[in-house]
Amino acid sequence: MDKRLEPVPDLFPDPMRAAVRSLLCERGAQVEELRLRAGCRAGWVSAGRELALGGQSVPPVTPELLEEIVRRASGYAVYAVQEQLRKGFLTLPGGHRLGVCGTASVENGAVKTIRSYQSLMMRIASQRMGCADPVAGFVRGNPDSTLILGPPGVGKTTVLRDLVRQMSDRCGCRMALVDERGELAACRDGLPQLDVGKYTDVLTGFPKADAIELLVRTMAPGWIALDEITASEDVTAMQRASCCGVRFFATAHAFRVSDLWDRPLYRGLLDTKVFQNVALIRPDRSIVCERMHDVLLQADRGVPDLGRLPVGGLSCRPAPAPDP
Repeated sequence: MDKRLEPVPDLFPDPMRAAVRSLLCERGAQVEELRLRAGCRAGWVSAGRELALGGQSVPPVTPELLEEIVRRASGYAVYAVQEQLRKGFLTLPGGHRLGVCGTASVENGAVKTIRSYQSLMMRIASQRMGCADPVAGFVRGNPDSTLILGPPGVGKTTVLRDLVRQMSDRCGCRMALVDERGELAACRDGLPQLDVGKYTDVLTGFPKADAIELLVRTMAPGWIALDEITASEDVTAMQRASCCGVRFFATAHAFRVSDLWDRPLYRGLLDTKVFQNVALIRPDRSIVCERMHDVLLQADRGVPDLGRLPVGGLSCRPAPAPDP
């Protein structure tokens, strides 16, 4: 079993622990998620398809099992992870993430935590060296801010992590990584457990907008990378930093570039031209890279959206530029 997967089975009591260990030993590289829902049998996800975990020896999931997994994930100190639980997840050693669904505990009109768990989803952190080759090659030829798009579950975070590693190690760029949920670098005692490059500075647990401002003031980064743009504060901070010459790598959920126009949050990024490159990850995991201006111009002329193009795309993957 891959070393980064070794802590995962210990989060489950037997007989589920044995089934999870067997699955990870046999198919570790294929496992993307483990899913548990009260009253149902546990499942695992590979290539977007959910399959049953184990055989009849693994009983259906109970609320008590979900409670025990959360206790183990918190180191039997659930009280100490209330802030993460309030946001619906727990970050685990190795960069794995436990998503939590249940009943909100509300205090003074605000969600304090989640209780009475109904389902859990463990996303397995993946380090796939070279998966960002098409994007890295395109960026070396077009060294501008790049937005990585794709539907949920196609590997945007994995591609982002590898892109940061390549731009740091191969190009010697001053990279800064905003790891709000601790799953990009998975730092433990200041040491990244996942390879994000030797010239990369990592901020863990900071809200994205605060992290961007801190990095610009104190670390003089050439590039800042962050996962999942989700708040208007993030967009405002990126716009300000880009005016200071900082370039960005970021991800966003979208099936095609035109989806961005339909969302006010992202429209500001397009209007202010923060991103000049776009990389779209298809459901089949192929990647198409384009200049943002060209994509938008083609859309104005009635050319089908980048997300609707056949595999191979409007522009085939460029050959990587020579390393400097």
